[in-house]
Amino acid sequence: MYAALRKLTPFFLVFFTLAFADVGLAVLDAEARSRSGGRSFKRSAPSAPRSAPASGATARPSNSGFGRGLAGGLIGGALGGLLLGSLFGANGSGIGILPILLLGVAGYFFYRRFMMAKPSSGLSAYQPLSSFSRSAPPPPPHTDPLEDGLAELRSADPDFDPQHFTEVASDVFFKVQAGWMRRDLSSFRHLLGSSLAEEYGQHFADMTQKGIINKLESISVRKAKIVEAGSVNGEDFVTLLFTANLLDYTVDEKSGQVLEGSMTEPVKFAEKWTWARPVNTEAWLLEGVELAD
Repeated sequence: MYAALRKLTPFFLVFFTLAFADVGLAVLDAEARSRSGGRSFKRSAPSAPRSAPASGATARPSNSGFGRGLAGGLIGGALGGLLLGSLFGANGSGIGILPILLLGVAGYFFYRRFMMAKPSSGLSAYQPLSSFSRSAPPPPPHTDPLEDGLAELRSADPDFDPQHFTEVASDVFFKVQAGWMRRDLSSFRHLLGSSLAEEYGQHFADMTQKGIINKLESISVRKAKIVEAGSVNGEDFVTLLFTANLLDYTVDEKSGQVLEGSMTEPVKFAEKWTWARPVNTEAWLLEGVELAD
């Protein structure tokens, strides 16, 4: 059936070419008149690039080749009619026999040119695109943000030792927890940045007013490791992730009654503690504490 359609295609092509020739003239003439009025345009989004076939595959001729040939024939017929109708039509109107024959010949030429062409055995049109994609530069090598941050610290402080810093930070961790339980900011105020010290002072004042004490007992640090480091806006910073177990409960300071939490069931928590210092100094201060995700 497909072979039969291929044989009839030239006749269909000539028929549609002749049928639409006068219509093409009418459309072109109407469009020329419409330019005197306003027209609105809507800009369309750019079309996505067509992906190339897999490497090594031979590209087949596009099934839309016949459609392109037909469209080319219709446009060529319309333009040909526009030019030749005024020269060879009867009294300057319509299309004469010579333009009709020329349109038919042109239509058949386009059919032979685009429909009957055999694909060559050489490189396909899409293979250069595949070659280009294969020659794209490799992605940049992966870098460790933590190592980059530590390198920034060492650029101004070659003696910075992450292990020693972690040990000292762990001591501060226990000192802060003990001061929190006593509601005693003075015991560790010198270790805090101004913003954090102010927040802790407000917490202690609130607990004192309510007459409650937050007990933190049997603290066991399971892991303490540096997770972030670097320099920003003239300050070095280091963030440690603490993972720990402890008994965390709140009691009434007068009666000792447990108001919240448990005296026997430990809880697990993970917090990020961040220290900062001005570059080229040793004035490390605890600037922030937050729950880890």
